[in-house]
Amino acid sequence: MELPIPKSAHAPWGGAGSTLLFLEDSSPLPSVVDRSPRGRHEGDSLQAQTSEHLEDRAPVPGHSGARKPKKRTPRPTHSISRIQLSLLNSGLLPLHEDARVLPLIPKAAIESANFLKHVALLRKYEVLAKIEFQVATKGENHSTRHATKEANELKNSYKKMIPYDYNRVVLEALPGVPDSDYINASHIDGILKPNAYIAAQGPNEHTLGDFWRCVWEQNSHVIVMLTKVFDFIRVMCDRYWPIDVDHPESYGGDIEVTLLSETTLANYNIRTMQLKKGEEVRQVSHLHYIAWPTHTNPFSCALLDFRRRVKSYIALYPNNGPLIVHCSDGCGRTGAYICLDSNLDLAEEDGVYDVFGYTKSLRNARRGMVEDVNQYKFIYEALEESLISGQTWFPVSQISQRLKHKSQKNPITRQNEYQREYEKISNTSAKFTIGDRAGGHRLENRDKNRTISTVPPDNFRPYLSSFQSNDSTDYINAVFVDGYLRSKEFIVTEWPMQHTVPDFWSLVYDHDCNSIVVLSDHPPSSNYPQFYPTEKEKSKKFGPVFTIETVSHSTLPNIKSWIFRILKKVVSLTELMSGVKAEPKTTQLFLITCWPLGHKVPTSTNSLVELMNMVERWRQRTSYGPVLLVSSNGRARVGVYCAASIAIEQAIEHEEVDVFTAVKVVRRHRPQLVENITEYKYCYDLLLNYIMNYHHKETADVSQR
Repeated sequence: MELPIPKSAHAPWGGAGSTLLFLEDSSPLPSVVDRSPRGRHEGDSLQAQTSEHLEDRAPVPGHSGARKPKKRTPRPTHSISRIQLSLLNSGLLPLHEDARVLPLIPKAAIESANFLKHVALLRKYEVLAKIEFQVATKGENHSTRHATKEANELKNSYKKMIPYDYNRVVLEALPGVPDSDYINASHIDGILKPNAYIAAQGPNEHTLGDFWRCVWEQNSHVIVMLTKVFDFIRVMCDRYWPIDVDHPESYGGDIEVTLLSETTLANYNIRTMQLKKGEEVRQVSHLHYIAWPTHTNPFSCALLDFRRRVKSYIALYPNNGPLIVHCSDGCGRTGAYICLDSNLDLAEEDGVYDVFGYTKSLRNARRGMVEDVNQYKFIYEALEESLISGQTWFPVSQISQRLKHKSQKNPITRQNEYQREYEKISNTSAKFTIGDRAGGHRLENRDKNRTISTVPPDNFRPYLSSFQSNDSTDYINAVFVDGYLRSKEFIVTEWPMQHTVPDFWSLVYDHDCNSIVVLSDHPPSSNYPQFYPTEKEKSKKFGPVFTIETVSHSTLPNIKSWIFRILKKVVSLTELMSGVKAEPKTTQLFLITCWPLGHKVPTSTNSLVELMNMVERWRQRTSYGPVLLVSSNGRARVGVYCAASIAIEQAIEHEEVDVFTAVKVVRRHRPQLVENITEYKYCYDLLLNYIMNYHHKETADVSQR
């Protein structure tokens, strides 16, 4: 079986290919196509080019910047067996620079039709991603004379992460200030557009004014920030914008910055600012992604949503200069985002992807762009996510029409759109190993799980901190779920067992859950015990530490609610000796009574929507601690509540419907949530009910904020 693979050539945007010959039968590797950067002429490019690059770049008449058609030459053949590839992958064979390995690198762009196969191959043989990344990041080293001047030393937060001279951003020099034209930032070509980006270091205390000069002089109206101000016990980037709305600030220069508005979401913040220099006024949009800690990879679904939002703001400024992107050093996360963004543009325009070639180009433009092989693999995975999912959102105004269309079956596949969407979600849900969920599998915690198949991953479970006895642990079968406006908006858990009821109240107390929503109405039994005071009880003690007092109780059609006061007794000797006092806390428990056991959906959609509204009104009156959601097994029903809540908030904030992404977010930490197609479709039904009955009032409230 002959499999086309591009040859190893020093040409990141194309070149003749070679053929890899597997010695054993195997599934074919993706085919590749030649790709040249469109929309730029040799003279336009800001990247350093070798003569080898330039000889094929004579513009075709009528289409400047496109590559001249080139005669294809026969591809040489290399061979490697699947066994050898497996040995390389396991580390039993050294890599070196084996000629049989180098042809595996796709130096030409990969067609969309073959891209998923290539990503699957990289996933199966991680050594291939390592090889690609190593070759892509060998890059040339250019002069950095300006960055290394003594006068600019304090302007660089990281000594090694500095711009090359040939494509550095040159500021207008300040009169009488030597080297005031320097900022740690680089011009970056996109695949389709020259000078599409500026990759910048996050401002430090010495460069706040320089950063805003860069924004002004480059006529940039959109800034993408990919780091928190403070992370990993250190300052990653100085805050360079005002905290308070309508309070202008200057940052050591003649540009006045005013915060006009700020929207806070679970994964990112959106700020609108006004810049004023003399009599001229401009508006800038600042999109700040806050869910990408350094040396980690973000949730691809959330970053793709963020990137879509960035694009919508760029569209507001027709004459926008380069998109300014920065993290802490302006290299790792910045490079990964730019590579992802530019490849998505390329896929939309030409239906191909070139991760390897563009990563090589990025490294030639700025040191450290795409930090490591894990970031490199993440780019592939995010592109895969985008290709599989496609466009999943639509305007609220189209919901009735769209839902009618989703119900129609395809005559060939005999599936409707709900089924196709749910199948995509199920095929791409997270998979956790026993190691990921080690806490729940420990011997002392095994009997705290109703089923061994629903155990939370340690990275996403809430840890208990209240000491109850020497035998108590920090474990409860529960998991955090992000909302649309807040991270860790929800905690989902199973109905407590007799021996885990004290742990349940520890969870409520330790994590300030001032709202508890019970979505299963079990009559008290040994398997499903009553875990809160009955209507006749004024208070009840659960374990040695927690006493629950009833403050009030109310009954509405299909909904019951109790307000409880939680009293905690300090029993830890250390806390007793130090005089620690446990303050009482208040929570409200909501129980829906129209969702009978055995039913996949409630008998009254209106009641569930009203319950969600009651919870929101209670949180507005008290605080926005996590909403604790309880069902029989901790996976049925609770995912519907979370996904519908996310979708409703998105409809309110952005007039968009995206249930598909809401369910993907919900399943990130517990893949069993929204466990069947019936629950998935019901998420749409809940959203439709909300839009028809409440949406106009809520959007009016948002516009008045």
